[in-house]
Amino acid sequence: MCGIHASISTTAFQTQSEDLKQLLRNRGPDHIGEVQAHIHSNDGSSYWVSLMSTVLALRGGHITAQPFTDISSGSALCWNGEAWKIGLEPVAGNDGEVIFDLLLKASSAQKSISESIRAVLKVLQSISGPFAFVFFDKLHSQIYYGRDRLGRRSLLLKDNGHATSLELSSIAEPASGPWKEVEADAVYQFTCSDERLASEPGHSTNPLLSRVKKHTWDVLDYESAVSMAWKPVIY
Repeated sequence: MCGIHASISTTAFQTQSEDLKQLLRNRGPDHIGEVQAHIHSNDGSSYWVSLMSTVLALRGGHITAQPFTDISSGSALCWNGEAWKIGLEPVAGNDGEVIFDLLLKASSAQKSISESIRAVLKVLQSISGPFAFVFFDKLHSQIYYGRDRLGRRSLLLKDNGHATSLELSSIAEPASGPWKEVEADAVYQFTCSDERLASEPGHSTNPLLSRVKKHTWDVLDYESAVSMAWKPVIY
């Protein structure tokens, strides 16, 4: 079991409360890691992205540090779960490392945004097993998050009700605000780059949620997804 936390802000890097950080450490007491990045969008806006993972080492004395990070691209992955298979092939080695490597190839600089989205979704949709994740594609300024089709790993979203930030976490402080469970029916994509990739606003007062798109698990390829009307994400 591991802990995941991510925040997206339009004002500054966000930090967890000490109570929430301790809850995440309880899930992963063997390692804590953090990654931060500042994105300047092509529409003139800015985003401060913070990722944190806590790790529980279950096998041997080796601890695999998280978030998984790639120095050359700046991309990162918070992973909590088990990938039994990718496609039809059993996973050999550390599943998080295998998945991160595939996601880096899917989001390489040689691909356009649309090509990268298609490739990233293909990787995520090929994973069998219980999992929750946050993948930050720094090169294309996209953040993907979600959990497996049966919702066997927890992931919560906190909409602060204002226009400046969103939070994702494996666990929440009961008294800290309006946390809601991320539905297990889709991969969610937050775009920091292209307004045309954004969804129509839902019922939330937070305009950041209008930048979240929902790719349902039962849509098997990106071409099918873009041919459908985008579903607004409503919290």
